[in-house]
Amino acid sequence: MVNRPSFDRRAVLRGVGGAAASGVAALAGCLGGGDEIEGAEPWQTDELAEVPAEEHPALYEPSETERDSSETLAHLTWTGYDAENVQGPFREQFNANTNIDLFTDNAQAFNRLQSGEWRQFEQCTFDMAWVPRLAEAELIRPIDYESWKPYTFDQYIDLFQPENGYKYAFVNEDDYTFDADGTLYTFPQRFGWASFAVNTDTVAESDYQSYDIAWSDQYDVGIYDLMFWGIQVIMLREGIDPFKEHTDEEIEQVRQATFDLFDNASTLLTDFASMNQALTSGEIDIGFISGNWINGSLRRDGNYEFEAVVPDEGSIIWVESTSFVKGPQPNVSDNYMAYMMRGENALELSWPDSGGTNVVPHQTAWDNYNDEQRRVLRIDEIEDIIEQSVFYEGVPDLEKFEPIWREAKTRM
Repeated sequence: MVNRPSFDRRAVLRGVGGAAASGVAALAGCLGGGDEIEGAEPWQTDELAEVPAEEHPALYEPSETERDSSETLAHLTWTGYDAENVQGPFREQFNANTNIDLFTDNAQAFNRLQSGEWRQFEQCTFDMAWVPRLAEAELIRPIDYESWKPYTFDQYIDLFQPENGYKYAFVNEDDYTFDADGTLYTFPQRFGWASFAVNTDTVAESDYQSYDIAWSDQYDVGIYDLMFWGIQVIMLREGIDPFKEHTDEEIEQVRQATFDLFDNASTLLTDFASMNQALTSGEIDIGFISGNWINGSLRRDGNYEFEAVVPDEGSIIWVESTSFVKGPQPNVSDNYMAYMMRGENALELSWPDSGGTNVVPHQTAWDNYNDEQRRVLRIDEIEDIIEQSVFYEGVPDLEKFEPIWREAKTRM
């Protein structure tokens, strides 16, 4: 293995939520447990009369009047949320319509909301690193922690509890960074990791313990043209913290590593369907990059030899997180949020009848995964994967690496 400088990923992981033990108590005090937030609009502090805590975890049964008045909930989000087994039961129970608008790029979705499209949506689901930016731009609204805790954090696995260090739903409104003692702005919904995929039938286990194997001519390597995640994984391989401003020396190090990777690769793939096809056809042995959201469809079809492995250098953990978009909310909005957070419905989202398979952080879902789902989603490995990886916090100078990726593509 090549010797490189390293950053302490476990220190970064500990930074996931440094204020662990006092997190919940501090949040309750900060938000006032239902008291009005200074400067808040009325809809920001309304009690959740539609989803009373005493009836948790079941949602309330709509009245005849509510059943007679159909409302529409508009949600900007990722594929899978639009699946019929996810949306259908909600629409039927609440006599409501849902407008699910899908996107594939956080930055583009952010720009849509910022340009004024926020008026078209009540809820949005972004990778969690975008939550501070959404909050700073006042595109999403703060959430009362104590009111929503029974429907969200009380339902999550231990890895996603604030008292255990999970901070990626809370924002410090002084500098708009993640802070377990900050204001709640979002709820974790689905999660996974970005790394690389290998065919374990053709790539020796000893070889995929490091990303170095993708730089070796020992196997055929395909590169998925997804600069955003690719550059971050390259930084992990190089021992560079992705989530800080980078020096000229680090940028040059990433440049050379990126060029070397592309020089070694046998093919450039435009989308993850093409990469999955290249893997199944035997055209490539290694897909760089990949993740559980990409190769999960292969495994769901029984192709367990394809695995988004996490080598010694770790992976990037992403968490899709759902927020209330600023502006008035229909009556059904609270119920939709609570519905999506119920464990049995999170299980459907984890295994949608259209869109990819992904892990959810809801304990009820974890308790009810069947043997096939546990194997496809690699549930029994999740804790180790998170332990050796880093949570995605955003690359502050990503624009410096876009020309590097573009130039590297011209070398193929």
